[in-house]
Amino acid sequence: MSMTFEALCTSLESKPPVRLQVQDLSVTYSTSKGPVRAVSQINFDVEPGTNFGLVGESGCGKSTVVKSLMRLLPDSAKVGGKVLLDGKDVLAMDRKALAAVRWTQIALVTQSAMNSLDPVFTVGDQIVESIRAHVDVSHAVAWARAEQMFAMVGLPAERLREYPHQFSGGMRQRAVIAMAFSLNAGLLLADEPTTALDPIMQDQIMSRIRDIQQRLHRSMVLVTHDIAVVSETCETVAIMYAGRIVEMGPTRDVLNKAYHPYTMGLQNAFPRIRAKGESKPPLISISGGLPDLLHPPKGCRFEPRCPFSTERCRAEDPELRPVGTVMAACHHIDRAEEFRRAALKAETWRVEEDVQ
Repeated sequence: MSMTFEALCTSLESKPPVRLQVQDLSVTYSTSKGPVRAVSQINFDVEPGTNFGLVGESGCGKSTVVKSLMRLLPDSAKVGGKVLLDGKDVLAMDRKALAAVRWTQIALVTQSAMNSLDPVFTVGDQIVESIRAHVDVSHAVAWARAEQMFAMVGLPAERLREYPHQFSGGMRQRAVIAMAFSLNAGLLLADEPTTALDPIMQDQIMSRIRDIQQRLHRSMVLVTHDIAVVSETCETVAIMYAGRIVEMGPTRDVLNKAYHPYTMGLQNAFPRIRAKGESKPPLISISGGLPDLLHPPKGCRFEPRCPFSTERCRAEDPELRPVGTVMAACHHIDRAEEFRRAALKAETWRVEEDVQ
């Protein structure tokens, strides 16, 4: 006998948040030119009911990490390590076990809402289908749940009968969030959830996600290139560069007292609120681009762009090691204070080509 709407809501609300442990996660893509080491030895934990931010520029491997957590990577990807949800390894599950975990324990909000919705079905039918695929409820009960989730994300229930192309970009993103939360998964993966939206809509979407997270007490991995979003949303943050985590720790500590030059450079690229009487700080970009992961550098992967690099950086790959409350992968952690002061100056980041 299928559940009533009240029984469904009670069952979903009683679900605990999920603990995520990522251990030595590596992803290598097979290409015609050779193996591309997109992600190398990633380790992090997300405690139940907390938010974890994964930050870095485009191409650094953030989305690859997130998709690997749900095993959504193509067949050309070879994935190693462990992804533990409450102690159970997602990477070792068979198809049946994996299908039972997706959307019920771990759900995904992608960065392209239009591509994640089927254009030939109404949005409501798609949410109902995802609910009924995992829970024994009638169409009416699943539809009532969809209406409830639409109300939570600020959309009128009547829009459930419309198709994705009838929604604006912001509305589609809200609909995808409603679908992701429809089964109250213990862990939400939010992969650049505000990409391609205007700043006002970005703020509204992130406010909705934060409100739902607090109300339902869920865990979340937020993937973004925007440090400001992470500072408002996540207790812990990891900074990624060229497939590796280069700095990780409590968000406030990482952003207020960075130890890795790449983190310092990222902070310079985002506007900061000025103190009273302070002149407007310039936005400073990091010269150069990500290294070729077909042939990654022998030493530190950030060395070709780092204004503080030394011969040791070119020869030896630094390990992620603890310093205070954070972890950083830099050979010169003891000079971090000196680097922070120099990193605030635009001329520090100019490479020779720029100067000439």
